[in-house]
Amino acid sequence: MNVSVRNAKDKTLVNLTKLAAESFSKNLFSPQLAKNISLKINFHYELDAGGYCDYEFGEAGPPREFTIDILKTRKKIKMFLVLAHEMVHVKQIAKGEMKDKYVRSKDEFVTKWFGVDYNEDVFYWDQLWELEAYGLEYSLVAKFLVEHNQFKNLRQKQADWFA
Repeated sequence: MNVSVRNAKDKTLVNLTKLAAESFSKNLFSPQLAKNISLKINFHYELDAGGYCDYEFGEAGPPREFTIDILKTRKKIKMFLVLAHEMVHVKQIAKGEMKDKYVRSKDEFVTKWFGVDYNEDVFYWDQLWELEAYGLEYSLVAKFLVEHNQFKNLRQKQADWFA
């Protein structure tokens, strides 16, 4: 996976972000898919949400170029939870599980989740793609923290994390 990080202003944060993205990738993508994913991670001081995932439409097949925008906060652990959440969305889109489709007759976008159309009337917390992303974010970050012994760098106590 090709990962670039922008606006981190801290070499440690850049390195940890790349390491985390690679770790999440190994848990979400096959090696073949990961090899073809290009990911830009941008940190922002102002954003109206914790993070966003955007992509370039692929000419043939699901997208392979993604941008994740993350709100920069003092708590690095929060930023890594957002990164994990958005990486689940990358997986969903790259594998074709989730697709955005424009419906000309309605002049609106519809999200297709495993082939079923969902319009924007579905409450955020009932969207199945969000349930999956929220369901996986903590386990992805916990596995990253353990495998790479990063509790100290993210100012986390291992006992608190798993209590």
